[in-house]
Amino acid sequence: MEINKKKKILAGLRKMIPTMLVLAIIGALYVYASSRLTTMPDFQVHPENGIVDVREVPIETEVYHLVNSWDFYPGVLYYPIDFYSGNVELDPQPDEVKSPHLGTYRVKILAKPNTYLMIASYSIDYSTRIFVNGVEVRSFGYVSEDPEKTVHNGHYYTLPLYSDDDGEIEIIYQYANYMHHQGGFIQNTVISSPEKIDEYVRGMTLFSFFTGGGLLFFAFYFLLYSAYMHSREFGVLSLCCVLISMRNSHFLHEYLMPMDFPFEPYYRVFILSVSMIPTMGVFLPAAYFPKLIKKKYELVFTVICGIDIVLHCVLPTTELVALCHYSYYFCAACAVAVLIRAIWMGVKKAFTFSDVVTLLILLALFLVMMYEGISSGSNSFVAHFGMTPFGLLVCLLLLSLNTQRKIQKRMELLTEEQHKNEVLGQINAMNRDFLQTVAHELRTPLSVISGYAQLTQMQIEKGKLSPQTPERLETIRSEADRLGAMVSNLMASTYGEVKEAERKMVDPRELLHQAELIGGPVCDKKGNRLETECSTDAMLHANFELLLQVLLNLIVNASRHTDKGQIRVKVTEEGKDVVFTVSDTGTGIPENILPHIFERGYTTDSGNGLGLSICLDTVRMHGGDLTVESTGPEGSVFRFTIPKEAQK
Repeated sequence: MEINKKKKILAGLRKMIPTMLVLAIIGALYVYASSRLTTMPDFQVHPENGIVDVREVPIETEVYHLVNSWDFYPGVLYYPIDFYSGNVELDPQPDEVKSPHLGTYRVKILAKPNTYLMIASYSIDYSTRIFVNGVEVRSFGYVSEDPEKTVHNGHYYTLPLYSDDDGEIEIIYQYANYMHHQGGFIQNTVISSPEKIDEYVRGMTLFSFFTGGGLLFFAFYFLLYSAYMHSREFGVLSLCCVLISMRNSHFLHEYLMPMDFPFEPYYRVFILSVSMIPTMGVFLPAAYFPKLIKKKYELVFTVICGIDIVLHCVLPTTELVALCHYSYYFCAACAVAVLIRAIWMGVKKAFTFSDVVTLLILLALFLVMMYEGISSGSNSFVAHFGMTPFGLLVCLLLLSLNTQRKIQKRMELLTEEQHKNEVLGQINAMNRDFLQTVAHELRTPLSVISGYAQLTQMQIEKGKLSPQTPERLETIRSEADRLGAMVSNLMASTYGEVKEAERKMVDPRELLHQAELIGGPVCDKKGNRLETECSTDAMLHANFELLLQVLLNLIVNASRHTDKGQIRVKVTEEGKDVVFTVSDTGTGIPENILPHIFERGYTTDSGNGLGLSICLDTVRMHGGDLTVESTGPEGSVFRFTIPKEAQK
């Protein structure tokens, strides 16, 4: 038993190797893509009083984070001419006149003269105009003080810079944001030489495309697997992959959305995906552990999620972030309730070790998702990339292995169940065949007993007994004894006491005589004449009753297909065999039926299709064979051989 258990474990590990290999390759690619992405450069340059000096910084060879402490002018759009003329106010305006929906950022970079630099960043959400040294160089959407005229948009961009002879570079950002309840802010900005920035952007693009595309691939795979296996767990995992791939705003905006797609629906989709991610922290445990959450509570949670989706589509965009926060708080409360329920069930030992591992994995993933939801507004990297893809990848690796193990156990149980069903089906078929065989075997002696009893009754009623009456009564007694022996053998087989058929020396002449006595009246009913002939003195080592049954079956079959004809049984000797030939003058056997006459259960009339099959088995048990020697419109000839010295 211990060896079989080890074999099952090894077989299970072998089946899990492909899944482990695929996930390991994907994990390695993810680590490689992550290594190409410098999320936050190790070096920083800090503006002071709106000026950042990089003349003594090796900015051409390293990527630096340009800290976003730029000069900020809230509630007003300043142009370069305003700064040249000195018509600006750096001091914050009174709160009653300050508008968070628009503003101006400015920074002056002091670099080496005649130097090429480049910066890379996201535009200020959600419309931006950029000026470099007094010239408008880039615009995302349309910036206006009038909300009706403002066109919102946002992109990741790279901006080439060149310092003139004086080495000064002035950058001015104008933004207008009427979709969010807060104002825009400078996103994570990096600065270096064009070559270094190009390397940085390629790494970021690789990371974004690989994580987002990989998650969509997983989503498609899980969806197909869920449909094929009717697996609720993989269906929820598929939805989780889609949401987290959309959580990457760079991937969503740059790769998923069509060109020139309106920004407002994109913004709603993005906020909705962020809002729905924590719900997976509740749906995943419910999918993996159906008993963990009661159906009515699960239904209520689903309805609330549906209402949340509708609100994301109809509320003003300025309210969506607050709605997202409420969703996170609600899901956090539900997750705590689920955790308490899981602990309670764990105390009651309702979970296996595998279940505990799965719960811990889901809890870790939920905590990662909650962290990102809370820090999305303050962390630029989280807002545009996030840690959730990595957390989900690790979660998928562990869950897939665990789920694969569960599925393997289910398949083993299913295979065992199918094997049991097959065995039961075979037993039922054997019981059915056994009952049909018993019924067929009992029919012949009962028919003989009934026939002779009726004939004797008729003679007694007429008061005329024939000289054959004592012999017929003896036949009735003999058949009754044979019938009793059959019943005894049946009882013995029922209690597992089946013994091999007893064999002894059998005289073919005596065999023919009994067959004539029993089969004669059966043939007489249809006006047929039964004749027997034996031309051998050889003795057989066989079971008398079984061979008699073979002869009677062949005689009864011949009489059934013959009217007012002749049935002839002849015994001859050929070498080491005694040959029994049963011929008739009946209708013969059609050519299309002939190949099937020895098949068990095959019949073209009201019979059960067992007679010839039983005869063939009996003859072969004695070491002989049964064949159809000839057939045609003038009758058929059946021939079977029994070795003269057949042994056990």
